[in-house]
Amino acid sequence: MVKAWEESSHANLDKLQDYQKGKLAEIEKNIGKKLIKVGCIDCHGKIGSEKLNHEKELVMPSPAHCGECHKQEFLEFESEKQYGIPDWKPGRESHAKAYDANLDVDVWAAVDKNIVQGCDMCHNIQHKCDSCHTRHAFKASESRRPEACQTCHNGPDHPDIEYYKDSKHGSIYFIEGKNWDWNKPLKDAQYISPTCQSCHMYYKGRYSHNLVRKAIMGEGDVLFYDNIFKGIKPTDYIKNSKELTSRREAWIEVCVQCHSPRFSRDYLDSMDKASDSIFQYVSDAYATIKSLYEEGMLSPMPENRPKSPAPVMEKYPDLLGGFFGEFWAKNGNPSKIEKDFLYMWENDAFLVRKGLAHMNPNGFTYISWSNLLKKYVDIQSEANTLRRLAALEKKAKLKPVKARKKDNK
Repeated sequence: MVKAWEESSHANLDKLQDYQKGKLAEIEKNIGKKLIKVGCIDCHGKIGSEKLNHEKELVMPSPAHCGECHKQEFLEFESEKQYGIPDWKPGRESHAKAYDANLDVDVWAAVDKNIVQGCDMCHNIQHKCDSCHTRHAFKASESRRPEACQTCHNGPDHPDIEYYKDSKHGSIYFIEGKNWDWNKPLKDAQYISPTCQSCHMYYKGRYSHNLVRKAIMGEGDVLFYDNIFKGIKPTDYIKNSKELTSRREAWIEVCVQCHSPRFSRDYLDSMDKASDSIFQYVSDAYATIKSLYEEGMLSPMPENRPKSPAPVMEKYPDLLGGFFGEFWAKNGNPSKIEKDFLYMWENDAFLVRKGLAHMNPNGFTYISWSNLLKKYVDIQSEANTLRRLAALEKKAKLKPVKARKKDNK
């Protein structure tokens, strides 16, 4: 920790770059104090203090604590709470509400805490700045690189780093990035290929710590699950919202820094139309499972299996293919067909769009689209099997097991 701090800007305020000197002058004006260096007490106690009562004053810094010096960055980060996805809870989805979102997932309260601490480790970015600026060096140069995002933005439900790495954008970065000057602020960097930061931190001519100002969709739920019940296609969901339409235009403004306006608009339009195709498959799959439930053909039926974990059961007693099945399973709940549907909407459906958004061709063809169709075929096949079994049982008019044994004596 000490070694990392010794190499940090905090420990070497006399060696700052010109743009950092300007920030330092602004900070000193805000706190009304000349800084020689920023040490342990400044962050883990009170800025400018010479002594610290460990019993009463020792703290782990929060974004608000960092914001006492880095006021602009903190306010930008907090402003994410104003720009969540329309129709979601306020501030979702954003880094600034990440831990609230984590705790609000129904199954979080029921799952083994040794497992969900994996959720906590990423979602606690709401309470700390060192998810991106790792302690104790807190290098801005580190946080400007795509690797700073990869710890959280990976995996089957949000494979951002994987899809970026395998795109042409990512290929250029991984070949050439070692030669780029990461000490420059983003506005002066002029990378020859985009990074996570250069796309997501940009909004209408400037870069900020609000990374969700252009957010159009969240973790699959809004476009591919919640809207199934409303019958709203993804393209309509976007076009019917002035806010989302405005955000789409802001994305085009990002793309045209390198591409033509026509290419940028056509490519993003194709992403939305692909989402409509996905939506149709997901809707059909859900209708199939719902009809099995209504006909009493799910195996096992909800009344014949353990209840879903609280508070899921209280909120959604008839939930089919819900998110809880990703991390909780007991004796047939969820059933196989529901588990396939869960993977279909929560992973594959969302990933096709992720692959398109990050321009990874294999990401939205074989990896995601193909897997989505496999789940769709499996669901239809399982439904046919369940219906055939039900028909055979009805035709055979099977007696209870005890009665059959008695007849066979």
